[in-house]
Amino acid sequence: MSTGITLLIFIGFYLLYGTSQKMAMTGSLGLEKWIGGHAKISKYSGSALLIVSLGLSCIYWGAASGTFTYFVILMTIASLVILLAPLRILNPWFLTLTLIISIICEIALF
Repeated sequence: MSTGITLLIFIGFYLLYGTSQKMAMTGSLGLEKWIGGHAKISKYSGSALLIVSLGLSCIYWGAASGTFTYFVILMTIASLVILLAPLRILNPWFLTLTLIISIICEIALF
């Protein structure tokens, strides 16, 4: 569940980051052109995904600790996206490998 919440936060933040005017268009994920062409839809979807992930984290961890955990995950993912996206490290292979390792660790530990 925490992997799913983290994935929703990543997708929501990346959609909002893609609509930013300061974003360097790297094109490493292939979504940047679509996000740039559909800015209004991307902003609404990104905001909706972030709100849904906040609700899911409050359900999963409780109200106070869920909100705190949500903001910690959001700050971590935002920092990583802002640092790694211009370097073209965020590509589909890296994200898939990270997701698979996260799911394996979540299943093995919880």
